[in-house]
Amino acid sequence: MDIKSLFKNTPTDKLHWGEALGLWDIARYKVMGLTILEIFLAQAKDRDLKHSLSDGVEMLIIPHIEKIQKFLHQYGLESPTVPQRKNLDVVGKKIEPNTFIEDDEIANDIREIFRFGLELDMKGLTSSTRDDVRSLIWEILNDDYKGFDAMLKLHRKKNWLIPPPTV
Repeated sequence: MDIKSLFKNTPTDKLHWGEALGLWDIARYKVMGLTILEIFLAQAKDRDLKHSLSDGVEMLIIPHIEKIQKFLHQYGLESPTVPQRKNLDVVGKKIEPNTFIEDDEIANDIREIFRFGLELDMKGLTSSTRDDVRSLIWEILNDDYKGFDAMLKLHRKKNWLIPPPTV
């Protein structure tokens, strides 16, 4: 048997495991991030930080989860479920801001969360071969990078950057 013949019959209309797993990991990460951001929203005091976190939920996390869910469902695959958002009534209402997490701590945590998300995006992108999957992940990666960049600008504006170790 010729090795090339093994690849001639590869169905192009199906997702392979790397693509499905890449999309699943990105969606699962964003589902977890949704809860974390809502906790941070309840704790943040700084108006710019609250606005940035709210934008992240509404413009990055929720739309990306919905796009990935739709994509996976069209191939008969399940996607990570989004838990009921029971804590929305807490955001800015019942908890005194900064009672256990300060704004600069929230901002630095968010920067690291973004950084890990970008790594997952790249892993998903480099594990994909289909154009439609790569296009979807590329769109998510671009959005996430813009969010990361906006967070870094807020860090500089508020002097929240933690300088890296120097050599």
